[in-house]
Parts: sequence; structure tokens; C-alpha cells
Amino acid sequence: MTPAALADLVRSVAHDVLTGRGLDPVVLPATVTVERPRVPEHGDYATNVALQTGTRAGVPPRELAGWLAHALAQRHGLRSVEVAGPGFLNLRLAAGAQGDIVAQVIAAGERFGAVQGRPTRRFAGVEELPPVRDAQYVHARLAALARNAADLGLTHQGAQLDLLEHEREGELIRTLGEFPRIVAATASGTADLREPHRVVRYLEQLVNAYHRFDGTCRVLPMGDEQPGPRHAARLALCEATRQVLANGLGLLGACAPDRL
Repeated sequence: MTPAALADLVRSVAHDVLTGRGLDPVVLPATVTVERPRVPEHGDYATNVALQTGTRAGVPPRELAGWLAHALAQRHGLRSVEVAGPGFLNLRLAAGAQGDIVAQVIAAGERFGAVQGRPTRRFAGVEELPPVRDAQYVHARLAALARNAADLGLTHQGAQLDLLEHEREGELIRTLGEFPRIVAATASGTADLREPHRVVRYLEQLVNAYHRFDGTCRVLPMGDEQPGPRHAARLALCEATRQVLANGLGLLGACAPDRL
């Protein structure tokens, strides 16, 4: 479940909750904000929709947050929903919902995150920026990983993505899910980039999330170990990461090398 899909779910549930209690849902914002909290322990995502609408609806924000938490906890794709502070909601995705992001990236391929086509403008010197070079290195490393997996007869086709339950897997998946929002925030109506530095900063965050995953979660079997479902699931996550790196580098007019 991407942040955009989660935001739509939160708004839909809030609309139903307000209507069901005889309150006017017109007080809801047109777009609900769902963001990753600065402190990971607070959940995968957080929203302040109850703070935005509670008083306008005639309900204390924290009470509205409690209603929303109860309703959201019943929905598929959410592992838990907690009320925090004066009316924030901390949301944690179920493993299956995180796996959906990986599946969406692989299915969309070059189209993942695209806004009105891909810009063709090149930015002078962008390939000399350290985050861009790091992204190119990781892309080449992931391409090599895919070749090694193929030599072992390991494929991500049909992978059980709900096995991606590790904390570092989740962090990497949620970073992948942020890509469409980053592109939408930086692209103009002509699909050109207004603020390419945001994409550069995003690639840096994605590379860092991948390194934390790579340092904890082994993808390929070792020695006499036979390839299993978890290897395939992690290989799918690596393929999704390679694809988003390629898409981000493409937006900047930088190459995404398969070998260095």
C-alpha cells in the first residue's frame, strides 16, 4: 500500500465514521496527509487528519482519532493503529500491504512514479554528485545480484511478498513507496523537474535504506543452502529497488549502469 493509497483509505474511513455518527464529512480536507514519522518507533506512517477536522466537526480531535483508530484497525492492510498526543494516528502496515508496494513497482517498471511521461532534460554535472554516483553503484550491484541469482536458478517470479517482515525490509519498502510523491512534488505540468535536488536527496535516502537492508538481510543462499521462498521475496525487493533507482536516475538524465 503506497502512501497515496493509504491516504485515500484514511479519508474514506474518516468520511464513513463522520457520516455514521451524524456529522458532516464536508469538514474533511480534499487530500489527507500521510507521512513517515521522524521516529520509526511511532509507526510506519502518521496522519493528523483528526487534528485537522475534529474541532470543525464539533468533536475533540483525540476522541475523533479514537473513532478512526477503531475503524481503521478493521481494514485489510493495517497491522495496528494507535492514537498519539492530542489526536495523531500512528499507522503500521501489515506485511502483505508492504509486499503490495514491491509488486506495484515491478509491475509498473519504468512507469512507476511517472508524471505525464519522462522528462528528457539533462542537468549539467549531475552524475558527479556523490548521491547520484552512489545510486549508480548500487544499481550496478543489484544488476549483478540479479545475474548471480539467475545462475543459481533463483527468480522473484511468484515470490511470497508477505514474507518481507523484517524491520529493514519494511524500511526499504516504505522508501520505495515514497517515490511517486517525490516525483509529483518536483514535476511541473510539462513533466520537467523544477527541483531536481529533491530527487537527488531521495536517491540518497533510498541508497542508505538499501545498505541497511543489505547489511542485515541476506538475499542469496550460501554454500549448500537451497534457494527458498524468503530468498525469492528478498530478490523481488532488490529488483524493485533497482527499478526505482533506474527511474530516479532517468529523471535526472543520468545513466543507470548494469556494470561498473
